[in-house]
Amino acid sequence: MTIDLSGKAALVTGGTRGIGRAISQKLAECGADLALFYRSDESAAKTARDEIAATTGRRVETYRVDVADEAAVEAGVGAALADFGGALPIVIHNAGGGDGGGRMPAIRTDQWRGVLGVNLDAAFYLTRALLAREGALPPGSSVVFIASGAGHDPIEGLAAYGAAKAGLIHFAAVLAQDAGPRGVRVNVVSPGFTDTGRASEERKRAAAERAALRRWGTADDVAGAVLFFASDLSGFVTGQWLRVNGGAV
Repeated sequence: MTIDLSGKAALVTGGTRGIGRAISQKLAECGADLALFYRSDESAAKTARDEIAATTGRRVETYRVDVADEAAVEAGVGAALADFGGALPIVIHNAGGGDGGGRMPAIRTDQWRGVLGVNLDAAFYLTRALLAREGALPPGSSVVFIASGAGHDPIEGLAAYGAAKAGLIHFAAVLAQDAGPRGVRVNVVSPGFTDTGRASEERKRAAAERAALRRWGTADDVAGAVLFFASDLSGFVTGQWLRVNGGAV
């Protein structure tokens, strides 16, 4: 059995680096054309675009969009829809980040709002912009949010990040109910520790020791779970979350 996404266009936020880059690669390898949102690193975006296009033969377009900015998301969605025939049946909201300033009560208001903006507000802006445009999410579409283990488990020092990801998980569940009658599915992938090339060896060893599978996660591990939700293999699955953490406790 193979996953065939030919004829579909996928929008991936934060799709040019790290986990998002791996997701973009997997989707293109399965036949999807790509609209990739990035915030600031134009060089990384160009490299990702060129490499994915060269290795898969798919169309790849990049758009500079700050997903925490409502107007920027509206403009970016409009541009991507115009480029891809008015429909983006696969949507992956991967952009996120920020630890929110450490432990309470040291978190500043701007840090709190910034973390919620990129992790939670952005998902609201993005899906509202798509659902408000006729045909942008046709029946059979799949929306996947990338959350985090911090959205499920309380982790010291991650109040803002954890709250944002927990809110994202619940928002996805409610959005699945709102969008379900349109034939649109909404699900969540929650990675545990995932090495994207920046973690120390000590941190990776510690993560492996906590996991039942005794290894740390990779970006491809997360991308594989996203691919399941993006495909027809999960055609009767919506409002769910899947933790990709190797059984970590």
